[in-house]
Amino acid sequence: MTIDVIIKGGTVVSHMGIERKDIAIRDGIIVAMGDLSGINSKAVHDAGGLHILPGVIDTDLSMGETPENECRAAIRGGVTSALIHGGTDGLSIDHAKYINVTTDNVDAAIDMELDDGIAGLSVSMVDGLSDDKSLHELLSNAKRRVTIHAEDHDELEKSKSKIKPGEIASHNDWHNEKVQTEATRRILAIARGAGQPVHLTHVGSDKALGMIAAYKELATCSLSPHHMFLSTPHAYNHFQEYALIDPPVGSDEIREGLWKGLMGGIVDMVCSYHQPIGINDKEPNYPNCKSGAPSVQTMLPLLLDLVNNDRLSLQTVIDLTSTGPARAFNIVKKGRVAVGYDADFTIIDLNKKWMLDDDDVESGCGWDHYAGCEFHGAVTGTMIRGELALWNGELTGSTKGETLKFTDTFQEYEKL
Repeated sequence: MTIDVIIKGGTVVSHMGIERKDIAIRDGIIVAMGDLSGINSKAVHDAGGLHILPGVIDTDLSMGETPENECRAAIRGGVTSALIHGGTDGLSIDHAKYINVTTDNVDAAIDMELDDGIAGLSVSMVDGLSDDKSLHELLSNAKRRVTIHAEDHDELEKSKSKIKPGEIASHNDWHNEKVQTEATRRILAIARGAGQPVHLTHVGSDKALGMIAAYKELATCSLSPHHMFLSTPHAYNHFQEYALIDPPVGSDEIREGLWKGLMGGIVDMVCSYHQPIGINDKEPNYPNCKSGAPSVQTMLPLLLDLVNNDRLSLQTVIDLTSTGPARAFNIVKKGRVAVGYDADFTIIDLNKKWMLDDDDVESGCGWDHYAGCEFHGAVTGTMIRGELALWNGELTGSTKGETLKFTDTFQEYEKL
């Protein structure tokens, strides 16, 4: 058997534990693991002193107008696959695209749901579908898990008078917690009535997590680093309009509640909720500035910081960033370091301390909340189906992304 690549001497983090193993790759697939010192290979990469994680799968990544930049940011953040809002042409990471459902395209969206390269349907309850009848119709006809941005349109209209121009903190009075909890209550009840699994993405309310806990037979959910690591009033005082996110960054108490939900197992995954909003769109005073922030480059380093502070285990990290996403979205051959799976790896130096300089920010928006911050734990390598996209901290530019496949889109073979 011809081996294309052997990754030698690394410490593999997998469902089997944490142990030193060599990994053999052929045609982009893991074909053997263990002590492979007697096996010849076309190429050998020395991962001594490094940990090898399954490649990060980001389930909430927006490409904006600069997809090449966002792919570079993703690769530096250890991301090998992503479920994407926006175009997918020419990407250097593996990918599938959400179909954003509005009142104008419900039937067409359902017809496309099983097409190649489609991640599933995505709905915003703010400006996509907001009434119970439309939501129930969609969920009754959808064939796959539907991703939901849960903020209630009617509650937002009721609280619109609370906007105070120039005062970013009033955003939390407008997009208040009831906006999230009411939307969560409604969509979970509709999903149960329709018998349809849903995914509530970038949850910003600990009370909403409590509701989701009662619907785990059909509801999965994710947290973003924005809501996990930022809190008010500090975020608004420090970052001002650059901290504007929907749903908004909450108080320390809410943030702690989200962490309790994560540690308690309610949360299925961490997603970047990366939105490359440019400086020109952030500079206008509230409410004329645009909501959203970059995060895909720093999501994993933030989690590795917690590993080094004994707040998370590496196995929890891989469940939240790789195994959990693959499991919830039925992604084929991703999310695990095991024979038969794609050779997608995030390779980290857990001991490395480093600082993110402004010039190191890859996103086309040109900024990151954590520029100037020091991290303990670094992504030094990213491999996609056996091809290095990043090695020794340097981008290779050699990978070409392929469309993801899903077990819930396989069609029955035609009968002869």
